[in-house]
Amino acid sequence: MILDSAALLMLLPRLECGQCGYAGCAPYAEALISGEAEPAACTPGGAYVAYQLSQRLGLPSSSAQAVLSDPLPAPQIARIDEGRCIGCTKCIEACPVDAIVGAAHQLHGILDDLCTGCGLCLPPCPVDCILMMPADVPATGWPALATPPASTLRTTEAAPCTACGDCEVVCATKLSPGRLLGDLQQLDFAAALENGLSRCTVCGACDAVCPSRIPLSAYFAQAQITVAAVEHMTQAAVQAADRVAARARRLGQRATAPVSLPALETISGAAASTEIEASIMRARLSVRPALGRD
Repeated sequence: MILDSAALLMLLPRLECGQCGYAGCAPYAEALISGEAEPAACTPGGAYVAYQLSQRLGLPSSSAQAVLSDPLPAPQIARIDEGRCIGCTKCIEACPVDAIVGAAHQLHGILDDLCTGCGLCLPPCPVDCILMMPADVPATGWPALATPPASTLRTTEAAPCTACGDCEVVCATKLSPGRLLGDLQQLDFAAALENGLSRCTVCGACDAVCPSRIPLSAYFAQAQITVAAVEHMTQAAVQAADRVAARARRLGQRATAPVSLPALETISGAAASTEIEASIMRARLSVRPALGRD
């Protein structure tokens, strides 16, 4: 199978953070194709993205049990300390998704709906007034080391499934735990959902009858949380990619057809504040259609 970097790019979080050692997700994907980069170099993607990249590249990867028990890096969002911001605009220039608005010598603001938590605004800030804080996560929670299912998966060494069928007999929701286990051992979340993963109540009845002592309910509980987190990451990646492309178009248009605007530092503070509020409103209106997509 011929693989190009675009296929790998679709698997990445699209934060453009540079933590992999490359200037962005696209250069990193190119480096993966050429064999210069390692799949595990994407820090925000964690073990799950490393597994997906390794599978696509035909490289050895961790077991599904190890990936499920390894928490996904929790999403973050930038926050500006209003008491320390000096309005230098350096963070605005560094943001790859135009999530920061403001004007010279005026307080800057971060649009929560657009911030990807890439952290690129931190290094250029001369007064260290930007902090990274936890972002909102799905109501189901986020995969973490401390969760009982993750702990069970990390510490349990079970024998292979014998396909005895005992787990199907005791399942209250008429699922096939053995089939679900097979899906999850391939990290095939789409197949697991099709086979009823979301209907599993994690009652533990299948654990009690499994002759191989496979922690089935731990698999299912951790997978339910992980699926929701991966869906959250995927939606955020699509939005981030759209915003990066929009910024590139904006900068390209500015380079070819500059717009004559008054420098905000030359007008009154009240007028600058009005312009900032207008910029925030325009940005929010422009992103609403994207946020409303399924």
